[in-house]
Amino acid sequence: MTFDDLRLLASGFQPAKLLLAALELGVFDALGDGARSAEQLAAGLGADPRATGIACNALVALGVLEPHAGGYRNAPVARRFLVSDSPESQVSILRHVHATWEDWGALDQTWRSGRSLGADREQQQLPSSDAGVRDFILGMENVTRELAPQLAARLPVVGCRKILDLGGGPGNYALAFALREPAAEVVHFDLEATSAVAREFLDGRPGSERVTLRVGDFLHSPLGQGYDLVWASQILHMLGEADLQRLLVRVAAATAPGGLLAVHEHFLDAGKVSPRSAALFGVHMLVATRGGRTYSFEELEAWLPPAGFTPRERIDYGGISRVLLAERGGR
Repeated sequence: MTFDDLRLLASGFQPAKLLLAALELGVFDALGDGARSAEQLAAGLGADPRATGIACNALVALGVLEPHAGGYRNAPVARRFLVSDSPESQVSILRHVHATWEDWGALDQTWRSGRSLGADREQQQLPSSDAGVRDFILGMENVTRELAPQLAARLPVVGCRKILDLGGGPGNYALAFALREPAAEVVHFDLEATSAVAREFLDGRPGSERVTLRVGDFLHSPLGQGYDLVWASQILHMLGEADLQRLLVRVAAATAPGGLLAVHEHFLDAGKVSPRSAALFGVHMLVATRGGRTYSFEELEAWLPPAGFTPRERIDYGGISRVLLAERGGR
């Protein structure tokens, strides 16, 4: 690595903040499929024309806007992912990323104290505002929209009579399981604030009539029993080690003998320094949760047998996360 590489790494926040600020101001929605001058765009946004021109020139340099007839228009990537009404919109997940800016800005403080800014919130795994919760949950919809059917096709869903989607978020996985195995009863389990968004999202979608929403806190509320498959996607990283191990015991009690637990996570490799995305996500959990972090396959595989599970298979589907399958004993 050269010093130029190091300098670019250190200034990486600059293009990130520019993109997220443009999204927050509504630049991409304002342009839509058309083009506007800096003055026209600024008037529509309630922004300063000079600042708009400077920022939009930099957005052109980043490749998300294009110059057009003395003004600006969305580049194809922006029309596809950064416009709210696009069928492929990823606006909610990026708005959620922007909402974590304050947490990351306090990394030095958290690093010294070991306590994140939101450590004392009651429902600490969720954003503190209703708007933040909505962006978070719909952001999860953005990133699982295409992934959920793909993973449902890779998992042993066919033949299951009862499936638990633990911490189900918007409900894309629950829908995918219901469509993959029409005979299954699918239970979506999450907090009330999350479930309220999931109800709205699921309403009228194919398969939603076979998805039951169960509200609760998975560390304290009854989970139900007799599940042939428990799907735990991107929830373990929110927990410290003691809570994680306690949750595994609770999940085992809810799983039928011979049933499966499928854990979908930003798993670290044995050395805990790769993949890079998982290592960085561990820092995100440091600044955003009370005791969460990313875990290695080896750590979880060591904690599963005391809870009642036998690790069975690691699944790498080519994404930034991976899946660990484990079987409940006592057939």
